[in-house]
Amino acid sequence: MSHAPEFADQDVEEVAEELWTLREEERCRLPDLRATTQVAGLDAVLEELVRRGLLRRDGDDLELTTQGAALAARQVRRHRLAEALFTTVLEVDDDEAVNRTACVMEHVLDASLTDSVCAFLAHPPRCPHGKPIPPGACCRSFSQTIQPLVQPLDALGLGETGHIVYIAPREPERLVRLSSLGVVPGARVQLQQKSPAVVLRVGGTTLAMEPAVAREIYVKRVQPAEAEPGTLRALR
Repeated sequence: MSHAPEFADQDVEEVAEELWTLREEERCRLPDLRATTQVAGLDAVLEELVRRGLLRRDGDDLELTTQGAALAARQVRRHRLAEALFTTVLEVDDDEAVNRTACVMEHVLDASLTDSVCAFLAHPPRCPHGKPIPPGACCRSFSQTIQPLVQPLDALGLGETGHIVYIAPREPERLVRLSSLGVVPGARVQLQQKSPAVVLRVGGTTLAMEPAVAREIYVKRVQPAEAEPGTLRALR
């Protein structure tokens, strides 16, 4: 049985995704695409994108149509959610292997499975590389029956420990302050108090922060760790 139509569709999806990524970097011209793509027969794929109404082309200028942008967002969303799943759940630290497998997953996940993965990860706004994950319907409605694997820090019980998966601060400068205190993705934290301030231990340091700040830190629950002596610092 021939699989040519499948691969043709996969190439269309791949190029649409690459154009989305280039647009994020504010460069979306044909020379940029040729320099980054690994899709064979690029010109034929671009013609197919234009024929399907997914792409507008004016010389070297390339622009996804509304329909094309929707297709690209779907692929980018699946790829980046797959990356988050592999690094968070399986704790794979081989970035090349994660990317390679995510490239396969983005073409086989259906809408329902994609939303299930997203809900399981508590609707992450960014992938492990810090790039935004296009939201889906599940993110907008927050209607989910799946217990998220990743939850806000204050969802931990007192004495419970978690690994920080990602941080989504409303104020960008807050991320810098948190980083300087060792509150970064991958760090192990133990929740010690929830009210009136949230108190947690990171390494040998005890930090106090406002509850609103703690709700911006997302963790994966692990077995509680023994408390270690340290100094108390406050973060607002």
